[in-house]
Amino acid sequence: MARKRTNQAPGCLGQIFNVLTATFFTLTLLAVVVFIVALLAPNLLRATPLASFLPAEREPVVDEAALPTLASVAAIPTLPPTATPNLLQPTWTPVATSLLPTPEPQNTLGPTLTPSVTPIFPSKTPTRTPTATATNTPTETPPGPPPTPSPTRSEFIFTRSNNSPFYLQNFANNAGCAWMGVAGEVLDLNRNPVPAGSYRVHVWGSGIDQRVAAGSAPDYSPSGWEQFLFNSPVIRDYNVQLETSSGTAVSQVYNVQTRATCNENLVRFDFVQNH
Repeated sequence: MARKRTNQAPGCLGQIFNVLTATFFTLTLLAVVVFIVALLAPNLLRATPLASFLPAEREPVVDEAALPTLASVAAIPTLPPTATPNLLQPTWTPVATSLLPTPEPQNTLGPTLTPSVTPIFPSKTPTRTPTATATNTPTETPPGPPPTPSPTRSEFIFTRSNNSPFYLQNFANNAGCAWMGVAGEVLDLNRNPVPAGSYRVHVWGSGIDQRVAAGSAPDYSPSGWEQFLFNSPVIRDYNVQLETSSGTAVSQVYNVQTRATCNENLVRFDFVQNH
């Protein structure tokens, strides 16, 4: 029986020694890992407690009297916290410069008195004495009626009548107020109508350029003529001149202005022979 116990004691001690050796190896490996983590990520080491890295294994029941004394585990040095750079920059305070001396005001000269100009009045000029003017001696008027001046003779053989132009309401057609034109007649020295076709009237201006023969509008006279101008009464300017049938001018150019009323939409213009 005594021999059997001596054979079991060394086996138990070997198992305990193996367990301790594995535990020491595990702690050493864990210390190395913690050291490496402390070098690479010191903030992670502060936030994670050391106990979290230890394996949660169930420790075997060991006879404490038979265990050898273990050396104390070396303390793992901790790295000092990294210094945080100061983000606040020193501000520059300007040194108060000495105030410049205020220039003293200089005495300014007061305004000088400008001598007043004495006005020079013109001297009185003597008034002229009016001289007596000679009176005209009246001439004797011969007895008898005064002579009648003869009318000025025109270079053209035809002139306008004394009352031309004059304005009438359209009566020669059924257009009424939707018509505007100029018309008249041509008279000889005896105030008779000239033969039809012997003369013609040239009318131009405001978009019109036409020639109409005397006698082509018998509603006005046997030598009557007419020229349509516009389809409503408006104010416009036109020119009229009498010519021979071959185109020779026998009167001067006369300007005629129309009116914008229905009662005066016909402009009457007559030519009269004067020599």
